Amino acid sequence: MMNRTARLRALARLHGIQTAYFNVHADRVYATNDALEALLTSLNVAALTEQECDESLRIGIERRRATLIEPVIIAWDGVIASIDVRSHSTDLCLPRLQVATEQGELLQLETDDCKVEELTDAGTARIGFRHLRIHINLRILHGYHHLVCTTGNMQTASLLISAPKRCFGGETDNPRQWGLFAPLYALRSSCDWGAGSYTELESLCEYTARMGGHLSGTLPLLPCFFDSGDEPSPYLPITRLFWSEFYIDVARIPFLSTCREALAILDSREFIASRQALTQSPRVNYPEVLHLKRAVLSTLHRHVAATDSLQRELKEFLTTQPLASDYAAFRATADMLRTPRPGWPEWDLPGNTNDDRRQDEARHYHEFVQWMAAVQMDRCVDHAASQDVGLYLDLPVGVHPQGYDTWHTPDSFVAGVEIGAPPDSVFTTGQKWGSPPLHPKGIRENKYAYVRAYLQHHMRSARVLRIDHVMAMHRIYSVPDGFSAAEGAYIRYRPEEMYAIVSIESHRHNTIIIGEDLGTVPQVVRRSMMFHGLNRMFVLYYELDGLAGGCVPSISANCMASINTHDMPTFASMWQGLDIQQQVDVGILKSSQVRSAISRRTKAKQTLLRTLKPLCPSIENAQKPEAVLRCVLGWLGTSRAKYTMVNIEDLWLETTQQNIPSVGSAYASWRHKAARTLEAAQADPTAGMILEMLREAMKRTSRRPGGE
Repeated sequence: MMNRTARLRALARLHGIQTAYFNVHADRVYATNDALEALLTSLNVAALTEQECDESLRIGIERRRATLIEPVIIAWDGVIASIDVRSHSTDLCLPRLQVATEQGELLQLETDDCKVEELTDAGTARIGFRHLRIHINLRILHGYHHLVCTTGNMQTASLLISAPKRCFGGETDNPRQWGLFAPLYALRSSCDWGAGSYTELESLCEYTARMGGHLSGTLPLLPCFFDSGDEPSPYLPITRLFWSEFYIDVARIPFLSTCREALAILDSREFIASRQALTQSPRVNYPEVLHLKRAVLSTLHRHVAATDSLQRELKEFLTTQPLASDYAAFRATADMLRTPRPGWPEWDLPGNTNDDRRQDEARHYHEFVQWMAAVQMDRCVDHAASQDVGLYLDLPVGVHPQGYDTWHTPDSFVAGVEIGAPPDSVFTTGQKWGSPPLHPKGIRENKYAYVRAYLQHHMRSARVLRIDHVMAMHRIYSVPDGFSAAEGAYIRYRPEEMYAIVSIESHRHNTIIIGEDLGTVPQVVRRSMMFHGLNRMFVLYYELDGLAGGCVPSISANCMASINTHDMPTFASMWQGLDIQQQVDVGILKSSQVRSAISRRTKAKQTLLRTLKPLCPSIENAQKPEAVLRCVLGWLGTSRAKYTMVNIEDLWLETTQQNIPSVGSAYASWRHKAARTLEAAQADPTAGMILEMLREAMKRTSRRPGGE
């Protein structure tokens, strides 16, 4: 007989919960019984008493053994050698198999001609089933198909994913590329409204092309609850299925010039004063920028409603985006009630009919702004492509718990749980990131419809897509409500199924995939990334500890290399040690740790300078960060890395950091505007000098895959 703990852990493992993990110090950490009970309850598995635990364990085992075929089956490179089938012991005939292909064909698989093995499975036999392995050697086109298994009076349909083993690898004739990165909200221009817009993203692409680059990168461009008073993190979006209306450039809406009422608003003293105040502020005021834009967009929405030709165009857009009206209804309800979603009265839920004209108008408004956001995003992609520049976009690991995605597909999420990270050497109490984890069983039973949808949405626009916290394709650290960040456990997924979907979509959209694998990541994740053609990340700032110990970091060929990320200090701040004092100010470092931190940084800089000396012989005598930055970028350019990304703010030696994670109100993250406008940046010849060595190195090695 198993004791209570053993039964609970067996039940947890059965439902995809990892009951122990190794921490950053290589110590095994076991999840507590309380945490496992809470996670199981959130997964709708009864486990609060010994009787419930026993019954859930019995039901779970019997259901798994009695399933005819797995809900998802993979055919790598279009080939599936065999299929495991469970059937009643009384069924003497072989199961019937047929495939309904994505292309509309119906393939009957002749199992009578196949080699069949009867596998030993005592548990299955005990409940009246036998376990067969049918060798079918099926070849099928890449795509999402349905495999139907019929035996006796039972039938099961599974998602059959036929996928290339490796993701899209880019064009073979020019594999090495570099680009410029900037958070879109931070970009300034002579015509912005207090924050960057899709027009500023176009301008960044133009600047990238002018400097000789081929990629323009930014943070997630998804809708957020900017007026909620919470931290305006782009990594906590309302949805991963639509673009943000916050970044619409109202002035570039084609029919603006035909709407007198909107033009009158733009010319009013009040509007001009409000816009001037927002543009002059050093920080982005999200609610006020959104309020300013909405004043004009609402007027333009009414103009569209009164113009037949524009109304037809809007309806055409809604036809191509079947979820847009549903999403708009959700946003309309959120606008009207201004309360967390669990408190919404049933009659106000999106999809229900009511006679509230205000809500109906709000829904039509959100349909309109989604149309405008999609039009401007598409225009940006097309304009960039015309200059041989592609977008490097970012897919966040989670969504807002009160957002649209958790409402629209609740079975795809685990309610009452928050993803994060266990304690490590920097965040000693662990982290909680605000998002609910994907439901491991729910996403499989829904044939990964939600996962496919958000990947398709991003890859339609991205030449390169960064998957935030790529380890989440394998497992995600999950903390039940009411527990500290140190008391969580990992929820496990089916990584091969995730990789298969990513591979299909990357080939269909010609999108290169970057997996964010920074920090403590199990080697199995990196091995899987390499096997399936996902590129890793190399970030110099992450290598400082190794450099302090005298170790020169190795840069792999299949990676995106950079000096820093949006979560890290700029190069000038790092080189001058300004970030160390910043960490003290926000509570990451204690004052007693400063001397040691400065000592390690000095050693890291010395090792880096020795590393750069073959490329820049006089580098050790360099007095200015600008000279070191130039050589560091040249060093990245001569590495094997296929892709290199440069923070645009490093080109003018910015010292203000965009974001400091997990410190809350101690730092104004996601709000800092760039110190220079795009026009000023483009007029400064210093940037060209800083990028010169990188550009030359890329030219020399661009025709040789993997660099020198």
